[in-house]
Amino acid sequence: MKFLLFFIVLLTACTNTDDAVNETEAVTDENNNNNLQLEEDNNSVDNIEENVNEPEAVEEEEEVILTAETSVGDVAEEEFVTVLKEMYGEEILELLIHNKVFENEAEALGITETDIESEISFLMDTMGMENNEEFYQIMEMQGVRSEAELRGRILEHLVMEELTGLSSEIEEESLLEEYEKGQEVEARHILVGDEETAEELISLLNDGEADFAELAESYSQDPGSSEEGGELGFFRRGTMTPPFEKAAFSLEAGEISEPVQSQFGYHIIEVLDRIPFDDPYEEVSEQLYTSVNERRMYEKNRHKEALLENVEITIHDEELEGFTLD
Repeated sequence: MKFLLFFIVLLTACTNTDDAVNETEAVTDENNNNNLQLEEDNNSVDNIEENVNEPEAVEEEEEVILTAETSVGDVAEEEFVTVLKEMYGEEILELLIHNKVFENEAEALGITETDIESEISFLMDTMGMENNEEFYQIMEMQGVRSEAELRGRILEHLVMEELTGLSSEIEEESLLEEYEKGQEVEARHILVGDEETAEELISLLNDGEADFAELAESYSQDPGSSEEGGELGFFRRGTMTPPFEKAAFSLEAGEISEPVQSQFGYHIIEVLDRIPFDDPYEEVSEQLYTSVNERRMYEKNRHKEALLENVEITIHDEELEGFTLD
């Protein structure tokens, strides 16, 4: 009896134990499920917070840079530059290339900013000016729009002086020599298209194998004088192209020049006679100064054209295709 009672108690304990185990497992499973649900909820909350903290990326609009604002509409910088290029693109490009040519030559010749400053100081001293603002106001009245433009002009001036050896300052000695060459010369010439032909004709003349007038009638491309044997009559300074004038007034009567190049071709010049000045030097010195200065300017411009002709240019902008440097 006691054994049976013990067995029943033991069996009941085992049953209770199994139930407890099962109950414990159920609770554990429920807790695990609750934990999983909690994690999912936390993840959802995190995602919501991330979405709140990280707003959707909005494509930023490109900032428009304005050149001007008006009551009738704004002018964007892009629009301004486009129209400017369409209207003045080639002119501006030519100016920029021109500046770079002379900057490059200045560097090669050793011309510095100090040299430019010295020229500006000289100008100001010559004009009796000490105030920079007043000085540039005067420059603007004379067509120089900015300090940068003035410095560019001075740079070009210094480069051309170095390349040609011709100073802008004309000494009185040079003017007196010019005065001695007379007021007028009588000359004849033969105009041909190339230097080689000119050299051949000069050789014939110097060797006495040909007559000047006959060669002029046969070879000269000047319709106004060829039929007259190349005769031009008497002329004063300022009536002929500068290189022709310089050669003619430098020759003695009966002397034949070397080939003289001008925009028309190559000239062979012979001076026949000369008329001296009637007026004293003092009364014609300004006229002589103008003539000598014009010749020097012509010579400098010729060198300048040669510089620009040697520039190699490749255009990458379709809107500027066909651009040539004048």
